[in-house]
Amino acid sequence: MKTHETFDFMATDFTITALNDATDSENRMHSDEVAARYGFAGALVSGVNVFGYMTQPLVAEFGAEWLSNTGFDVRFLLPAYEQDAVSVTSTQAEESMQANSRHRIDTCASNQHDITLAKLASWPLGPIDSSRAQAMRVQAKQEAAIYEEAARPELSWDVIHLERAAPTWHWTPSKEDNDRHVEAQRDPAACYRGTDALIHPYFLLDTCNRALMRLYVLPAWIHVGTEGSMIRAIKVGEAITVDCRPIERWERKGHQFIRLYIAMFSQDDLVFEAEHTAIFSIAAKQLAS
Repeated sequence: MKTHETFDFMATDFTITALNDATDSENRMHSDEVAARYGFAGALVSGVNVFGYMTQPLVAEFGAEWLSNTGFDVRFLLPAYEQDAVSVTSTQAEESMQANSRHRIDTCASNQHDITLAKLASWPLGPIDSSRAQAMRVQAKQEAAIYEEAARPELSWDVIHLERAAPTWHWTPSKEDNDRHVEAQRDPAACYRGTDALIHPYFLLDTCNRALMRLYVLPAWIHVGTEGSMIRAIKVGEAITVDCRPIERWERKGHQFIRLYIAMFSQDDLVFEAEHTAIFSIAAKQLAS
């Protein structure tokens, strides 16, 4: 089995038909009617779904090892729509041929019109510093009383309290939920099946979306990117604690953005962390072109 450290990575090509499996989501950007109000041609296929497509040739190339000790940065540039033919190509970054590089793999997703929809960079992780995540864990316990679980405000600029940790969320990924994500991906990889099944990357980033939605009501929003570290693959049925806090908000071209820092622990071990970015207030009819 190849690893990130090998230099003989060959470009891989993979094509899949995009499916919108989020029509029942609270996020109405996955409905034709609401998406059209913002100038889109139809309901958006979720970015986390597209991320899942992009990981398939990487797991096919490197095996389940790609799901551990891997850093990644995914950016969603334009939307995918239902029935789009999404083509995924991965190549080794030129700088990865140099000594002491991180051996980065660049992955691109394009539609049938050869328009780039998303870009993903991934690389092997070095030593992990968990101090940031550990500090947020302590902070979450100290500030838990600030939040009322029943009172989830609709997300707006003024309700974002930067650097305030949300209450810890206890999450146990079920076989049924993982199977649903794997089936939506039509992913044949064996590592997502059986008694030792690992959770799919689509499920992993979908859980980051859920962390955001546990904090706020978001009627219409767009996930635009995530930079993270998959320190160790998470298993189906594993008891995971999820901590998060908003770390940044900003406005650009009429859109308002939020960024969360998210950390996941298995007992006392940090297994995943990420900065997860979304547009929560969309400038109408500006994104779809």
